[in-house]
Amino acid sequence: MIRCPERFVGQPVVATEKLDGGCTLLHAGRVYARSVSAPSEAKWMAMVKKHHAWKVTETDVWLYGEDIYGVHSIAYDPVTEDRTFYAFALRDRTGDFAAFGDLEHYAKSRQIPVVPVLFRGTFRSLAEVRQFLTDAHAKPSALGGQREGVVLRLDHAFPASEFPEVVCKSVRPEHVQTDEHWTRKWKPCQIAGRPG
Repeated sequence: MIRCPERFVGQPVVATEKLDGGCTLLHAGRVYARSVSAPSEAKWMAMVKKHHAWKVTETDVWLYGEDIYGVHSIAYDPVTEDRTFYAFALRDRTGDFAAFGDLEHYAKSRQIPVVPVLFRGTFRSLAEVRQFLTDAHAKPSALGGQREGVVLRLDHAFPASEFPEVVCKSVRPEHVQTDEHWTRKWKPCQIAGRPG
């Protein structure tokens, strides 16, 4: 479970599913793996390049998400090509993280999927936070298969310096279940039908 869950009591919170994928950044029409030092040319980012990178053209917007095209530890149910990337955070030129509602609005306006929302509201007690996490971990992924974990964040916008105080993830025990790094023998996720 998470450390210091008290911070999520008594104020608006969004809980989303922690997907088992590669942390990916879309910025100025390009795809990056975690950092903006150089665009990624990795084959497992082919679908996010094809369907979404070109939609985020602004030089003052950074859209972060989970890319599940390359299977890590969990193989989800088949998805269409345009649903292999799920946005979870949005930053602007100031470096601030946008409110979750602003992320949803931005992504929806560009037809980019957002990570599954499991809860939105206010927890009244620490016991309620803990019970929610216990129940959420016991359920399967919204994408089918196992659930890797849950991310809690405060609903409002916040500066990057506050990230450790307002965002927290809780993952299944021993959530990395592969014997070697997944990129060595990567395989694509199951693709279903035509893009939505």
